[in-house]
Amino acid sequence: MLWYELNLGNKKVKYTPLSPNIKEYPSCDEQGNILKRISGKFEKGHFLNEETGETHDKAFKLINGKASSGWTGRRKDVENPVYCDVEQAEDLLTEKEFLVESDSLFNELTEKNQAVSFKAWFGNGYKIYRVYITPSKLYKGFCIMSCGRGVKSEIIQEIVGDLKEYRELQAELKKVEVTIAEVNKANLDDIEV
Repeated sequence: MLWYELNLGNKKVKYTPLSPNIKEYPSCDEQGNILKRISGKFEKGHFLNEETGETHDKAFKLINGKASSGWTGRRKDVENPVYCDVEQAEDLLTEKEFLVESDSLFNELTEKNQAVSFKAWFGNGYKIYRVYITPSKLYKGFCIMSCGRGVKSEIIQEIVGDLKEYRELQAELKKVEVTIAEVNKANLDDIEV
């Protein structure tokens, strides 16, 4: 973990980047059988089922035990969105944002102080995003769809753990320095043999 220093007027602060811990999802066929990506050198790349030897031009992502084709085209379908407290969405480390227009969704989420969440991947990409749709506080009548691959709480927990470990090591180092100073006080050259 790398910390940077910042002077804000007369206040000195330190900051470190929040980088997501990215969860990878395996490629699979329509039935959920795991596929290995084979990069093409002089031919087009493809996907291989190592157990059966079958090759596939297209792969899906295995998400929660189901093959997902991702979002392609203009219409997307989410079968089982999860509703949660709107504060939970603030934990997302946002990488993409979209404007969402739906009066009924805006009113429902605002009234219940909730967000709607699901996982998605876009087009032929291999990035699986956590998605939260929240009512916008600034743009009344609209929602904001935020997409990201990590959550701040996990990253901050790691940083705090590393920081705690670092501080404990510093305390141990100070104990060793005190011991060394005490040993140095007893000048070994003055001891008769």
